[in-house]
This record gives sequence, structure tokens and C-alpha cells, in this order.
Amino acid sequence: MGIAQWMSVDVKERLKSGKPLQIIDVRQPGEFRSGHIPGAKLIPLGDLPQRYREIDPNVDSVIVCHSGGRSSSACGFLQRMGYEKIHNLMGGMSAWDGEVE
Repeated sequence: MGIAQWMSVDVKERLKSGKPLQIIDVRQPGEFRSGHIPGAKLIPLGDLPQRYREIDPNVDSVIVCHSGGRSSSACGFLQRMGYEKIHNLMGGMSAWDGEVE
């Protein structure tokens, strides 16, 4: 099964809809501090094998990095762990045109 891809417009519409969405940022802490999607949870890619259980498998999640590479790896890992409601933010933060904090 391929990885579901969302564009920033999809994420913004989902956030506006009020439906639950987990935003998981897999960048490094310094990158995260330089600007992230409001409400995002930081789990650096290298920490994911130890911390993936912090992600609720029953809630849609969008995985975010700088340009989409690390988040694709994270999505693949999560799928192998049995997660199905996983979406990759295409283009990562470099393509995000919504709010940042």
C-alpha cells in the first residue's frame, strides 16, 4: 500500500473542519523551534522507533518534515507498525503556507 499524500490545503481544511488530527513533526528540535504547524508534536525521526506509541493509531495523523523525505520514511515505518491513518505532508514545511508558531 502506498503512502497517502496530503497537500498543505488538505491539512488546513482538516484543521478547519474540527475533526481530530495529530500533526507529528519528525524534524530535529532546532528545526521545530524555527517554526512548526500549530499544535504539532515533535518526535524526531531517530526517536520514532522508541516513541511511535505516543501516536494514537485510531486518529488521522499527518507526518511533517522539511521537504517530505524524512516524513515519507516515518510514514513507511508507521505503516509497518500497523498504522493506517497516516498521511505524508507533500513538500513538508517548505510547502506549508498555513500558520506557524
